[in-house]
Amino acid sequence: MAIHVVTDSTACLPQGYAEEHGVTVVPLKVSLDGEYFRDGVDIANDEFYRRLVAGAKAGSTQPSPEEFASAYRAILDKDPEGDIVSLHISSRMSGTLNSALTGRNQLDTVHVRLVDTWNAALGVGFPTMRAVELAEAGVPLWQVVAEVEALCLRTHTYFVLDSLKYLERGGRIGKAAAIAASVLKIKPVLTYIEGVTDVVDRPRTKKVALEHLWAIIDKYAQKGIEYIGFHYGANRVELEDFQCEFTTRYNLPSILTQLGPVVGTYSGPDMIGVVITEKKSQ
Repeated sequence: MAIHVVTDSTACLPQGYAEEHGVTVVPLKVSLDGEYFRDGVDIANDEFYRRLVAGAKAGSTQPSPEEFASAYRAILDKDPEGDIVSLHISSRMSGTLNSALTGRNQLDTVHVRLVDTWNAALGVGFPTMRAVELAEAGVPLWQVVAEVEALCLRTHTYFVLDSLKYLERGGRIGKAAAIAASVLKIKPVLTYIEGVTDVVDRPRTKKVALEHLWAIIDKYAQKGIEYIGFHYGANRVELEDFQCEFTTRYNLPSILTQLGPVVGTYSGPDMIGVVITEKKSQ
């Protein structure tokens, strides 16, 4: 029996990966001045960031249960005895997982297993890619689910934003914290703790924030890195340089992907993101 992999558009998978491996990506929706677009389908990333920088008011919404039910049904109609592993953005950041659960329940099927990654972007993408690797290797469903859930716990996201105003507008961080950061001119290093945004450190300059990021990377490199990826918004050249420096320092493979419109709504156009999956302890 085949195992099929489903995720959502916040996974920010490398370009062409979903098509190559048959991953179904259910898009969230992004709004710009009240006009809605399917993430990764109806609007190009660069066009989204151009409009965001120009002052467009952005927001997002999760897929409907019917959209998930339709995606699952399309797979199971072709492979009635197949199973589905469906991996999604943290349930504490988005209602996407709840929509997936409701959509699955509409079909009344035991063939869909849901995974809360407690993360976003490649923090969803890396567990999705591992699920694909295991499914293509013929690993049984229970083992696929167990291994990707364990991988989620070993996957950590760190990011530095040019401004916290987009997080504040989206309700992902309090207005007081955003104002304080602006007044004090700090560049906090942020992460996700138990699926929500939290602060690692509050350096005063971007230079110091990047030094902190390198210290974090070095800590994981000493333990062993299974996956690592870098994210950018509208600042690709900056992240290409960052990735190049990583390769020079550690000689390890890495992934570079652009944040799509939904995640970019909250990060803003200028961000440096690092997603690391540490190796399993021996």
